[in-house]
Amino acid sequence: MRLLLYHFGVNLPVMLFSYPVFRYMGMRSSLPLPSWKVVLAQIIFYFILEDFVFYWGHRVLHTKWLYKHVHSVHHEYATPFGLTSEYAHPAEILFLGFATIVGPALTGPHLITLWLWMVLRVLETVEAHCGYHFPWSPSNFLPLYGGSDFHDYHHRLLYTKSGNYSSTFTYMDRIFGTDIGYRKLKASKSAEVEFISEQKKK
Repeated sequence: MRLLLYHFGVNLPVMLFSYPVFRYMGMRSSLPLPSWKVVLAQIIFYFILEDFVFYWGHRVLHTKWLYKHVHSVHHEYATPFGLTSEYAHPAEILFLGFATIVGPALTGPHLITLWLWMVLRVLETVEAHCGYHFPWSPSNFLPLYGGSDFHDYHHRLLYTKSGNYSSTFTYMDRIFGTDIGYRKLKASKSAEVEFISEQKKK
């Protein structure tokens, strides 16, 4: 119920308010459609910019006061699932939502590109919160893609020590060393699996 309330009470007004801003920045919805090269370049730019802005916004939300009063709503679920991807305090929806719309606001894309970007972002965040690392998960094919395993680690630790603040790609966590705990855990799990495998062979 809270999620539906947030969608209609926060997301919908933001979308309605954003439309004239996007139009002012050059967004169009008429023919001709943009070439696939333009669409691809804009989507790549949006991912890079969104990752940068989201990382810092998310990291700020993990400071003591903001976590307690705002971000803790999203962390009510230590083991997230798809619907929890958008379950957050209204202030957080606005704050981190800025990371998603800043790229399109700057470039004024075609409406089709904007829709594609929004669909990709929703799919990515649902996948990151689904709780399963599927064989077809993008993290198996794309370097530095976070995915559910990466984000599950973030949800399971205390707010001050969680790390893994990135949105889609993990380059910001790698640059600033906020994924060290996660990488150590992955290395130890890998060593454990290798040890068990060797023991079975004997």
